[in-house]
Parts: sequence; structure tokens; C-alpha cells
Amino acid sequence: MAEQLDYDFNHIHVFCSDLGATERWFVDGIGAQLVERRDSRGTPASVLRLGGAQVLLRGAREGEDLAPAGQRHFGTDHFGLSVNNLDGTVEELRSRGVFIEVEPWEFRPGVRIAYVRGPDDVRIELVETRQ
Repeated sequence: MAEQLDYDFNHIHVFCSDLGATERWFVDGIGAQLVERRDSRGTPASVLRLGGAQVLLRGAREGEDLAPAGQRHFGTDHFGLSVNNLDGTVEELRSRGVFIEVEPWEFRPGVRIAYVRGPDDVRIELVETRQ
């Protein structure tokens, strides 16, 4: 029998075309906490805390050519955050200038979701679970 593996979530890593703008969006827009700014092998980086998760932001390296923003691809599409009041959260984010990509809707009975979109097309799903 295979050994049981035990995991703890470590981080989300976001590569940014404009590190400063992305950091401001996460901190001022959706309320992440700035933990530190540091160097990532010669490139500026930021460490944030959001919903108990560590979010690592890294600026573009000189000459780095990543896929154009907005282009769908296989791999990570979005990450999700649980919220207690989806409508209230969406309205607060909207007041902060955050783009609401998909308005709140009932995904399945007892679960409502919405999507926000940030710099470099980072997508975040907001999930409200009702009992």
C-alpha cells in the first residue's frame, strides 16, 4: 500500500508585467496584506497574505516574454476565496475599483459565486456557501 502523503498549502505565485500596479491591486483593491518586498534572483518581488494564503508576486525579468494576457491556456485558470457575504463583498470591491468579471449567481443550490479580474488577467472566484 502506498504511503499517505500529507500536504499543507504553501503559496500562489503570480508573474506580473507591472509589479507595482499588481501589488496595489491586491492590497488596495481586494485587501491583501503586504508582508514584505524582496529580491527574487535579481527581480523585485512582493510577498502578500490573502485569506490565510501566501501570494507571491514577481515582476517581469529583463527580456522575459510570457504569453499575452487574456489568452486562455491549460494550467491554473483561477483561485478561489470563501466569503461570508458575496453581494456585500462584490459591492465593496466595486467601490474600490476592482473589475467584477462575473456578477454573483447561484452556481448550484447553496453555493453562489462571482469572479473578479486583476492585472495580467489574474482571476479570483469568490464563493459563498449557504447552509
